[in-house]
Amino acid sequence: MLRRIRSAGRYGGDAGVATSVLVMGMAVVLAAGFLAFGRIAQAGDMRNRAQIGADAAALGTLAPLRDQAVNLALTGIDPSAAGYWAVGASPESAAGKFADENDVRVTKARLSGMAGDTAMVQVATKWCQLKNDDELTDKERDDLRNRRNLCTDGTGKKGIGRSGTATAVAKLFIPECSFEYWDPDEEATGLGPVQRVVCEGAGGRVQVFPNGNRESVTRLFRIRLVDDEDPVAYNGAPSGLGSAGSGSVVNHCATDESKTPAEDLSFGAAVVAWSLCWLGTPYAWGGGNYSGPTRGICCSPGGYDGRNYFGFDCSGLTLYAVYQASRGRIALGHYTGNQIADPRGTPVPTNQLRPGDLLFFGTPTPHHVAIYYGDGKMVEAPQTGDVVKVTALRSVDAARRFG
Repeated sequence: MLRRIRSAGRYGGDAGVATSVLVMGMAVVLAAGFLAFGRIAQAGDMRNRAQIGADAAALGTLAPLRDQAVNLALTGIDPSAAGYWAVGASPESAAGKFADENDVRVTKARLSGMAGDTAMVQVATKWCQLKNDDELTDKERDDLRNRRNLCTDGTGKKGIGRSGTATAVAKLFIPECSFEYWDPDEEATGLGPVQRVVCEGAGGRVQVFPNGNRESVTRLFRIRLVDDEDPVAYNGAPSGLGSAGSGSVVNHCATDESKTPAEDLSFGAAVVAWSLCWLGTPYAWGGGNYSGPTRGICCSPGGYDGRNYFGFDCSGLTLYAVYQASRGRIALGHYTGNQIADPRGTPVPTNQLRPGDLLFFGTPTPHHVAIYYGDGKMVEAPQTGDVVKVTALRSVDAARRFG
């Protein structure tokens, strides 16, 4: 090609020169095209890497919450008590671990849903595609001169560049679990010991308590990528307010803001305050969970069908109040025998009671539990046909202090 250009004048023809210039031009265009294609391919690869990292980080963010729910189920406690508030670490911490394993960094992590069971994570690749000099803005040129906001490309070279970014959302799905209880004592005003817990999910029905297999149980608690965040905001604590209620079931703390337990209350005072939210709520055998009153179950030792009522039984009220006062850290079992033996509580002499102490009646296994109100009074869900109320303190067999 170069020879034809040199000899073009000798032969007096321009065709060779024109052809050669055209070929050279095409070569330059092709080279530029290959460079552009390479940069586009590199950018696409960064986006793919970022998406893989975002997916892993979002799924990994919810792994500690899933483990917490599995632990509760394996001990015979309702896994719905699990909440990110009890994880003990920020979502950024869990997301960061899985992001690092995929060569991305977390730029934002956010939980949603009442229990923090949905995680949104945004990431950027740790390495970048460096910008050409003619792509830099004046600010970026200044950053480059002063070695600010630099990134590293795949070869280890630092400069101003663009990273791959991606967003992913994941959600924890807790299976439906059914509880079976041993028959309680004749005098009991709350459920007997948990006999068996069976949870049902995509993997079928699995007995999780007693003697549940952790691996099999964990498979029931599925973490999956989803399209959207939960519309319910996560505020870092369980919501004991629920709905305002109607008829005989009214949450006074939801209808009257002045009655909502203050955040600066002592633990014992908070236990009392949360129990008072539901004054007047009907007694329901087997009723009550960590969020508030529920429909009862069948049947009490006296043959009363709790399914006819929506409310609390004695231990349902106490587990609710302690859970809310502890901001979800202490999830008691529904059986009074579990509550009196829970190692997170401290036995208290019955002549040294403080507001918020749990009061147990009956020995050696208690058949009733209430909350010490103070001034010789207590808050309790007494029995079928009655309601949550403040009553005079009766002779107490044992007491336990939480918090």
